[in-house]
Amino acid sequence: MWSTLRPGSLTRRFAIAAAVLTAAAVLLVAAASFWLVNRQHAAALAVLQQRETAYNANMVGTTLATLASRMTDVANSPILATALVDSAGRETYLTPFLGSLRQINGIPVQVLFTDFEGKPIAGNGQERFDAQQMDWLRAQIDRGRDTAAIFDGPQGAELVGVSLLRYSRTNTPEGALAYKIGLRDLRPVPTSVLTWAGQTRVTPKGNSLEQPVKVPGEFAHLGLKLRLDVSAFDDDLGTPWSQYSLIIATAALLALVVFLLGSRLSLNLTRDLRRLGQFAAKLGEEGISERRAQLAGSSETVTLARSINRMLDHLQRQQADLQREHERKDEFLAMLAHELRNPLAPISSAAQLLRVLFAGEPRIRQTSEVISRQVAHMTHLVDDLLDVSRVTRGLVTINKTQVELGAVVREAVEQIMPVVEARHHRLALEIAPQPLFVSGDRTRLIQVAVNLLNNAAKYTPDGGALQVSLQEQDGQAVLQVRDNGIGIGVELLPVVFDLFTQAERTPDRAQGGLGLGLALVKKLVELHEGSVEAQSEGQGKGSVFTVRLPVLTEAVGAAPAARAATVPMPAAGRRILVVDDNVDAAATLGMLLETAGHSVRVEHSAQGALAAASHGEFDVVLLDIGLPDMSGHELARALRGLPCCGDSALVAVSGYGQAQDRRMSEEAGFAAHLVKPVAADELIETIARVQTAGV
Repeated sequence: MWSTLRPGSLTRRFAIAAAVLTAAAVLLVAAASFWLVNRQHAAALAVLQQRETAYNANMVGTTLATLASRMTDVANSPILATALVDSAGRETYLTPFLGSLRQINGIPVQVLFTDFEGKPIAGNGQERFDAQQMDWLRAQIDRGRDTAAIFDGPQGAELVGVSLLRYSRTNTPEGALAYKIGLRDLRPVPTSVLTWAGQTRVTPKGNSLEQPVKVPGEFAHLGLKLRLDVSAFDDDLGTPWSQYSLIIATAALLALVVFLLGSRLSLNLTRDLRRLGQFAAKLGEEGISERRAQLAGSSETVTLARSINRMLDHLQRQQADLQREHERKDEFLAMLAHELRNPLAPISSAAQLLRVLFAGEPRIRQTSEVISRQVAHMTHLVDDLLDVSRVTRGLVTINKTQVELGAVVREAVEQIMPVVEARHHRLALEIAPQPLFVSGDRTRLIQVAVNLLNNAAKYTPDGGALQVSLQEQDGQAVLQVRDNGIGIGVELLPVVFDLFTQAERTPDRAQGGLGLGLALVKKLVELHEGSVEAQSEGQGKGSVFTVRLPVLTEAVGAAPAARAATVPMPAAGRRILVVDDNVDAAATLGMLLETAGHSVRVEHSAQGALAAASHGEFDVVLLDIGLPDMSGHELARALRGLPCCGDSALVAVSGYGQAQDRRMSEEAGFAAHLVKPVAADELIETIARVQTAGV
């Protein structure tokens, strides 16, 4: 054996030490065993009795574990959940289960399926549940508990259990699987008796031992014990204290020797391993880096160190790959948000055109309003998606100015009022009488408040109550949004501000969302050097979101007032050129402008636009940026070079709407930059404004 182990091997050193210690132990144990063999007979009988009792108790526990496992598997079956929902086909679904639930480990089992009210649906042909047991079953369904109880029956005590059948989408009980076995059938041998907690104590006859039965959790409260008559094992069980003392002394001496030798040897033999453990501990604290384990010590330690180093190299490569995948994912989200704007533009324009052309038709007007609302909702989701992409890539910057937070909250409430009114919520607004000035981006702060209010409205049932308060506490502006909605579960509360986190969808929540709003709130609040937290006492008890922002100690002047949302009258008779490669978007935008009284020409390429401009003059040119043959920026510069368009007002209409996109449009000579889909009033206002500026 020693020739197969290399010199210096940690295995060899341990083997030698183990051999020496084992030889000494065997000699001592053998000497003591031969001298005490005749004295151990009585003790062996006692051990045999204990083991027999434990073995029989274990058999009972195993049978109950099998019973619980089988019933849980059946209760969790998605097929069974489907059967409860599909009332017409229940028998077809339930027959295979009923046929397989007749015996567990040879013990007859009575099985009954019920609905959520405890009414019987089907059984396995053996079920006999009396009125008391059915009343108990209904009570457990009402409480939503998987449990068991023991009842007195005509054939003796009976164990009755229930496993709730939950529908996977709602996790609510849709029925129950009730089962029953007789305790007499559960006994492993005739000389055994099962007892349980609360049972009237009966004095056992003869010599008996009692052993607790190890059972699954749903039976633990029953306190089952097995009492076994061990009279057949009775013998002279006199206690040989002198022999026990010798065994104890020998064992103690042997343990001391082994401990002393083992401690000394372990210090020398595990030094290399301890060094490797220290490296692993530092690695856990500092994370994956270029540092690697030292290749020193025994051959096994060196091999282990090499394996660790290879694993670290692999993890480092994986980390780099994940980072690249994360960046590609962010780029994809940004591009997806842009591409989603293109189909929204013609839908929005068409809806607005219907509202203008058929203002006297209530059904058409109502239909166009529905389309507009849903387009606005979709646009909000796209904006959130794009904002999240920019936040995760660290591209979001805020333009800090002095902002009065009370005005921000009022404007956010005004924006969310249509949702509040549609769901008949009661909104209470409590704002501190004194102005609260903070340093921040007004637009982003409004976005924070709107997202919190929208989240509260979304997760509060119709007719619920919302409460918004803004106060100053310890030099901080504290904004609280409280609701009495569905609340936040304990498992969801720690991750409620993570991306794509949402509560479980329920049938009354038609408005879903992507789980982006609260993630944006957290990021934007942190960019303002503030904090946000969520509180909830649990499901159905509402929630409270609290935002804290540092208040400016000295406010310089008054905060700029919000610009009034007025829409100027359309300036009729303008000559407008619309250039967009999206045929539907260009056509609907052109029709909308013609309805407003303008003269419109539509082109779908840069070359077509240049040709049209060379044969006519235009007051306003609406350009898409992403044209196939030439970018909108290049086309704008080319149009500026034509005599007919030198005084034309150029307006960018694009799916790109970030700060850098607006800056590029401004550098290319555009007077304005609109983001698809464009609202009709915003478009008319922009045309009037750029024309007025041009004049």
